[in-house]
Amino acid sequence: MRMQFPLYVLFLTPMKYRIAIIFLIAFVYGQFSFAGSFISNDTFKKKELSELPAFHHYEFNICQKTSYSPSLGGGWGESYSFGGRRGEAFFHADSIHQFNFRYKDRRRGIKPFIAPTLLIATGTALHFSTDLKVNFQDWVQTNFAYSGSIDDYIQYAPGVAVYAFNVFGVKGKNNFGNRTAIVVKSLLLNDLMVHSLKSWIDSDRPNGEPRSFPSGHTSVAFAMAHFMHKEFGERSIWYSIGAYTCATTVGMMRVAKNAHWISDVVAGAGFGILSTELVYLTHLYKWDKDHIRNFDIFPWRSNRQNGLTVVYTF
Repeated sequence: MRMQFPLYVLFLTPMKYRIAIIFLIAFVYGQFSFAGSFISNDTFKKKELSELPAFHHYEFNICQKTSYSPSLGGGWGESYSFGGRRGEAFFHADSIHQFNFRYKDRRRGIKPFIAPTLLIATGTALHFSTDLKVNFQDWVQTNFAYSGSIDDYIQYAPGVAVYAFNVFGVKGKNNFGNRTAIVVKSLLLNDLMVHSLKSWIDSDRPNGEPRSFPSGHTSVAFAMAHFMHKEFGERSIWYSIGAYTCATTVGMMRVAKNAHWISDVVAGAGFGILSTELVYLTHLYKWDKDHIRNFDIFPWRSNRQNGLTVVYTF
């Protein structure tokens, strides 16, 4: 099967719709894949197959490898034609399609979304509590006024640290390709949510400038902090503590700089965590050498238009 999408369509749409189209394509394409944790030899463990959910219909090529077939009484056999109905599937272990969604992350349910939801709700409530946020702002300006630009740079520090640790031999959860795809999508999704809200709400900052709620710097900092937490948090809690401390510092600097209200910072933290968590939930983990070889990008020309076409063979 070959999927084609003319890139020139994206260049003809406004930026805010262009990002939405990209995520829509990624979501639709994601329906062709499913979650699982498989081994990379000629057979699959029965216990792993038994943990898989019911799947939609999938078609694959005929396989000459030993494989496990739920529809044949749970036995092992040779040279099965791969196909599937809801509730059963056939697999080829040596195929490029080693679907390795982080399925255990999906089993956590709503737990990963409790913290960002509370932060967004608290920030929204503070946004409408004018006296409270003004009094807090006055107290910060009296005791901790700040006018530097460090916050413009350290918002990216947790994300940069992930790659730095990798260079020095500290391996995270994902390889370079998947890790990079995740962080790029997190930043794009965060930018789409935060800047859309900024334009829609258009509230004044403490210094009188527009587009206050929520804080973009803080949302980026917490998106990067949550990224580091997801990659290294299972190795040691100190990675997560360091990342979130850095992000919190950015948020407080924005308040001390008189660039944002405390409500903007709290809500921005929630949106940052939410964007990264959503990307980890939906990422297909196909950014490795084998899958990248399936991409073709080539130019095309017609009588009226020129452009590029992206083709992914699967």
